[in-house]
Amino acid sequence: MKLLLIPPNDLLRHPIPNRMYHIAKRLAKKHEIYLVSYTGHPLANPAKRRTLPVFEIPLGYAVKTNNVGLYYILNATQIYNTINQVLTNEEIHVVLHANILPSLIAARLSKKFGIPLIYDYLDYFPESASTYYTRAKWIIEKGVWLLTAEALKNSDVVITPSYGLKDVVSHVAPHLPIYVIPNGVDSELFKPTDKKSAKKEIGLDTDYYVALLQGSIDVWIDIIQVLKVIKELRRQHDIRIAVVGFSHKKRYFELLLQYAKKLNLEKYIYTYPPQPYEKMPTFINASDVVFSPVVRKIMNFATPLKIIEALACGVPVVATDIPEYKLWYRYGIYTYRDHIELKQTLNNILLHQEDIKNHLHKHSQNIRQRFSWDRIVKEYEIILETTTKR
Repeated sequence: MKLLLIPPNDLLRHPIPNRMYHIAKRLAKKHEIYLVSYTGHPLANPAKRRTLPVFEIPLGYAVKTNNVGLYYILNATQIYNTINQVLTNEEIHVVLHANILPSLIAARLSKKFGIPLIYDYLDYFPESASTYYTRAKWIIEKGVWLLTAEALKNSDVVITPSYGLKDVVSHVAPHLPIYVIPNGVDSELFKPTDKKSAKKEIGLDTDYYVALLQGSIDVWIDIIQVLKVIKELRRQHDIRIAVVGFSHKKRYFELLLQYAKKLNLEKYIYTYPPQPYEKMPTFINASDVVFSPVVRKIMNFATPLKIIEALACGVPVVATDIPEYKLWYRYGIYTYRDHIELKQTLNNILLHQEDIKNHLHKHSQNIRQRFSWDRIVKEYEIILETTTKR
């Protein structure tokens, strides 16, 4: 099967590999994938961070800008021409898309060529696209929603990683088949290892607790509340924070450091640049707990990779009380609704560290089996096959 993939960002150059990268990596073992890459994307590294066994189709020429939304608008013609060229020259069986304006362009062209179209609606784009704006935020949200709604209506099938996003899609495109396929984990890479060895490998001592903040450290993360609770708990426990991740334009990362200094925590925070994906299991296994302190927005009603990867390593996760989390994971995820619950939850985990670790190490095998990317992609392939046969 030949697939054209319209990704949410530059899959090969973005600092953090996302859902579509993991899916494409496994689909490419059996199928021929043509991957559109966004030349000069503002969030992409100039050089490749990772590879995929695909045919990469870069934009012929791209106008460069630091604004993500403006990038897609200025390069809409190039995106159109690139997709049109692939659909004209190659016998594409299905188009898989996961973006905003590029998705709408792909939808219009796929209809023109009579090619089935699948939308992986992996994010609530109106909120995620407007996150970095303080002015005219509602206008951006409205505009993005109009684009994505139109792309959804023109798709043949929609896949979402959560029931929350399925509910969103069902309101705008009730006639479409909508499938829920959660995010997964590399089951060979993410598994329990010795904590002391992992700590030493990343330069941390073994005589204090480590709480990990990883992935995108941005405005959808409630870091201030986390820092305040860590400061309070340090009266009882020697707990410190390891931060491994990426902050768009570095603004939120700088805010984290400013608050840490304000709370006299700067010497208890260890920061690392974005790491190769293969090194993340070491950072997770070096931690006593992983944080997922997201703000309560629709975009966070999903199945975050950081949660599944931590549970696969047998490490407990402390997360905002998002109903979807408990629905999927059940064991090992400890949720909170406010400052008091966060403090109590984290304190209980530290007090019962050994019992929790032993239980989660046994449970990690179930997580790795149920949420293995290999299993997830088999579910994905069934939808691809049924869609092309319609």
